[in-house]
Amino acid sequence: MTALTLHGVLGDFPRLRHALTPTPIHYLRSLSKWLGVNVYCKRDDLTGFGFGGNKIRKLEFLVHDALQRGCRTLVTCGSNQSNWCRMTAAVGAANGLAVHLVLGGGRPERATGNLVLNAMLGATCHHLDTHEDGELEAAAAALAEELEADGLRPYRMVMGGSTGLGALGYVDAMQEIMLQEQELGIGFDAILHATGSGGTQAGLIAGKALGGWPGRIIGVTVSRSAEAQEAKVRGVLESMAALLNTDFSAAAVVACDAYFGEGYRKNTPAALAAAETFARLEGLFLDQVYTGKAAAGLIDLARRREFGADETVLFLHTGGEAQLFE
Repeated sequence: MTALTLHGVLGDFPRLRHALTPTPIHYLRSLSKWLGVNVYCKRDDLTGFGFGGNKIRKLEFLVHDALQRGCRTLVTCGSNQSNWCRMTAAVGAANGLAVHLVLGGGRPERATGNLVLNAMLGATCHHLDTHEDGELEAAAAALAEELEADGLRPYRMVMGGSTGLGALGYVDAMQEIMLQEQELGIGFDAILHATGSGGTQAGLIAGKALGGWPGRIIGVTVSRSAEAQEAKVRGVLESMAALLNTDFSAAAVVACDAYFGEGYRKNTPAALAAAETFARLEGLFLDQVYTGKAAAGLIDLARRREFGADETVLFLHTGGEAQLFE
C-alpha cells in the first residue's frame, strides 16, 4: 500500500473539514547546521483552525461522529492549559454544540493562555483541584451522565481524543507526509514528535504499517515512562485495528522517556533551552511542556549521534504556543 491508497482506507470514515491541510514541511537550515543532522519540520502548528495544533485532526473524525449521533454537547477533560480542550471548544462553537470542559489544576486567580480562548469560545469550564488523569476522566464521565439526564445529548471524549477513531487523523497525516516526500524529493529516515495521550503516535504507526513507510517513528514522552507510554499507544492501536479490520500487534512502538522530567504540565531546563534554541535559530516557537520536551529529545539524540550524518529527520510540531502566555 502507498500514500495514494491510504486515501481509500480513510474514505470509509467521514469527517468534518476544518483544518488547513496539508500542513507545510520546511527545512530547518540553522538548526541542521548546528546539530550536524538534516532536520525538517512538519508544521501542524499551522492547521489554522482554533489557534492551530494537532488536535483538530482527531476532532474532525470525532465531532462528525457526534453530529451523526444527534449529540448536542461535547464533554471532555484536560489541564487548565490543555490544547485539546481549547480545540474541542473551537470545534463545538463552529458546529453549534455546547461544550463542557473538566479542567485540572484548580481555578486560577485570573485566566491566561488557553483559558482566555476557552472563554471566548463560550465553553463551560469545570475546575477541579487535581492533576490526576483518572480523577478528571471520572469527573467528566459523571458530568456526561448529568447532562444526559437533563436531555442535553452529550458526546463524551477521552482526554486528547486518543481513541481508534480519533487517531485516524494521524493516519491521514502520515499519508500527507508520504505524499510530501514525493513532492519534495526527500525520504525521511525518522519522524520525531511529542507523545502524551498516544493518539498521534498510534495514528502515525498505523499509517506507517498500512502505507509501507520504511522509517522510524520516535515518540518523546511528555508525562510517563517508556513502558507506560508504549502500553498506552498499543491500546489505541488495538482500537484502530478493530476499526480497520487489521492487526498492528507487530508494529514497533518507540518511546523515549529521558526528557519528561517531573511529569506532564511541568517544564524542564532542557525543554526551556530547546524552545529558546528553536526560537533563536529558526524563529519557530514551541511550548515549554510538550513540544519543547520533544525538541530537547531531538537535540540530545542528535548530539549523541543517534541519527547518522546522512540521515534526515522530520520534527512534527504539534502546536501549543498558547501555553507561552500562561
